[in-house]
Amino acid sequence: MAEVILSKVSKVFDKNVVVVDQVNFDVRDQEFMVLVGPSGCGKSTTLRMIAGLEDITEGEISIDGRVVNDVPPKDRDIAMVFQNYALYPHMTVYDNMAFGLKLRKYPKSEIEKRVTDAAEILGLAHLLDRKPKALSGGERQRVAVGRAMVRDPKVFLFDEPLSNLDAKLRVQMRTEISKLHNRLESTMIYVTHDQVEAMTMGDRIVILKDGRVRQIDSPLNLYNRPANKFVAGFIGSPAMNFLTCRVIQNGGMILDEGSIRFSVPESLADRLKNLINGEVIFGIRPENIWTLDNADRVELKATVLAKVDVVEPMGSEIYVYLNTGQSNLIARLEARNLPKPGTSIDLVFDLSAVHFFDVATHEVL
Repeated sequence: MAEVILSKVSKVFDKNVVVVDQVNFDVRDQEFMVLVGPSGCGKSTTLRMIAGLEDITEGEISIDGRVVNDVPPKDRDIAMVFQNYALYPHMTVYDNMAFGLKLRKYPKSEIEKRVTDAAEILGLAHLLDRKPKALSGGERQRVAVGRAMVRDPKVFLFDEPLSNLDAKLRVQMRTEISKLHNRLESTMIYVTHDQVEAMTMGDRIVILKDGRVRQIDSPLNLYNRPANKFVAGFIGSPAMNFLTCRVIQNGGMILDEGSIRFSVPESLADRLKNLINGEVIFGIRPENIWTLDNADRVELKATVLAKVDVVEPMGSEIYVYLNTGQSNLIARLEARNLPKPGTSIDLVFDLSAVHFFDVATHEVL
């Protein structure tokens, strides 16, 4: 397989529209790298530049140690799986998977071996004589993956391949693609706008916004140690809560959100010592908010009062949407006693798990 390196890669369209701006990252040999970000962040354009389907305005892309800026797509030894399957409707599953090999004049025996091996791995062996219209969405997507597999490329590229599937099939297919990666031990680059897909599939994740890389790290490091407010809010479902608070020194350090006030333990106060009489963005994830009867589970805590707006039962847990009078919060609580909308409840913040962000730069403190 191969390593892929992007060095200061940019893409500028007409009228100086910068879609990808000085992107740098490397994909290690046999790594599953996910590019994730909101719509218009440049992730698919970046993938298309790696594939050679988009010209690079500036920078350098290398695959397996070879600079491929001017190498046509067919000579880059990559295979791409698209969102819309891109299958030939008049061909059988076998012929769809074999088509690329036939164009490259592979011997018939080699084509048959590669197609049947891939079909066996993907659970398509009994479908080889069918045409795409007789297949489900998940089966069509597996055919598209199989067509890429038979090429035995150095790099697999996936461009939001699960977007057209329903929720249950998405879960099933992302598991199958992860298993396929482990089995093939190949280099894979996967583009998605779904942070759940990114978290569950990637060895590492590149988070993009406005054409720029905001952070690159493993899923758990991104979740537990976000570098900025954007990453903190993008990774995790439900999203992290943010409160803009004034930092007050009054005997001890206090954070004043406007409707609620709470003390900051000495172990955290040092991070805010330069912000006295200024403001800070306080971030806490929904699972780090507890009800008062669970307060004994939390060592560093702050108690606040909030009004319940909406309760969403999720089975083993509930999502409670709250209002402090100044800010909105989401708490992820145990589904034991459902609070009633319109009532006010005491909540406990687990301050050992909070994040502080600069109000101006949104970088972590």
